[in-house]
Amino acid sequence: MPIIPILIVEDFRPDAEKLKALLEKTDLDLLIDVADNKKDALRKIHSGKYDVLFMDIVLNRSAEDTVLNGMDLYESIDVKRRPEVVFVTEHEAFSLRSYRLDAADFMPKPATFAMVCRALENAFRRLAVPINLTFRPQPEFAFIEMSDKMCQRVQFSDIYFVQKVKGDNELAFFERNMRLDGFGKPVPRKAKKTIKEIVDFLPATEFVQVDQSTLVNMNFIVSFLKNKIVMSEGPQRSFAVTRSYIKELRQKLHVFE
Repeated sequence: MPIIPILIVEDFRPDAEKLKALLEKTDLDLLIDVADNKKDALRKIHSGKYDVLFMDIVLNRSAEDTVLNGMDLYESIDVKRRPEVVFVTEHEAFSLRSYRLDAADFMPKPATFAMVCRALENAFRRLAVPINLTFRPQPEFAFIEMSDKMCQRVQFSDIYFVQKVKGDNELAFFERNMRLDGFGKPVPRKAKKTIKEIVDFLPATEFVQVDQSTLVNMNFIVSFLKNKIVMSEGPQRSFAVTRSYIKELRQKLHVFE
C-alpha cells in the first residue's frame, strides 16, 4: 500500500491532535499534516500533495475572509483538483450539504476510532487503494434493555458518563440530547445493569472508570490534574478519580510527563 498524504484542517489544536492520534492508531502508511487556518489550508490543498482531507466545517473567520466555513472552502477548489474529503463537525445540520459535495464521509465530533476507520475505508475505496486495518473498528452503538424493558438505541459517542443510581440496582446514562423534566433538568435513561456489566460491554478504548460507580467517556475529557478530570461538556463538568483508578486512567489518557 502506498503512503497516503492526509491534511487535517482544524483551527482548534486539541481537536487536531486528537484526530491525528486516531489516524496514527490505524498503523496505516499515512503522512499527516495539519492546517490551522483557512489561508494555510488553501495553500496546502492547492499544492496538490494531499489525497484526503479531514475538514472541520466551523472555522474561525477574520474580517477579510470571503470563505464562510470549511464546506465553502472545499467548494472553492476546482472540482478536478479536489482531494477526497471527510467533513468533521459538531453540527449535524451540515450533513445534507456534505452529500451534495460528494464527501467521502461526514464525521460528528467528538471523533472516535470507529468513525476514523470508516471514513478512511470510504476515502480509500474512492482512491482505489486497498486498505488493511490492523485494528477493526468496534460498534458505534448498541440496543440496551432499559428499566422499562424496552431495548433502546444508545450511541456510544453521545454518552458523557454512566453512573450507578444510589440505592437502586440501576445505571443512569447521561447523554447528549437528554429529555428535560418540567423544571428543565436533564432526565437520564436508566437500565437495570451493574457497573461491571457496562464496563465489560462499552468500548474499552473510549471509556474509563473513575470510581466504583462512574464510567466516563474519554472523548469529552479536556484536562487532568492529580485526581481530577475536567470535561468539555455535559451535565457534570468534573470528576474526582479515586486512587484505585488513577493508574488505569493515566494509561488510557496517554499522560506524558
